[in-house]
Amino acid sequence: MPKVAKAKINARILALQGFPIFPEQYISAYTGWPGLLELRIVSGGVQYRPLGYYGPGRGQFSILVGGIEKGKIPIQLLEVADERRKVVNNDQRRVRRHVFS
Repeated sequence: MPKVAKAKINARILALQGFPIFPEQYISAYTGWPGLLELRIVSGGVQYRPLGYYGPGRGQFSILVGGIEKGKIPIQLLEVADERRKVVNNDQRRVRRHVFS
């Protein structure tokens, strides 16, 4: 991932930390995948789409998998995110703070 894109993603995550629920211009839900959300970040003409959900704890947003949108997010990526959400919900010791590096 280019450094500029990584910096933009980190900046967006930092900016969203002050919101209990993220503004709709920066996040959207998936039909058929209840609670699964994508952060929308564009850098260098690439549409980065970290997938996550609100949880497992109150006031938390967990990023489950990173993706790039090219028309549509691949179904396999949504399946990975959904499976990881189940893992995190069953074992909250799997949660880690985001590393801004």
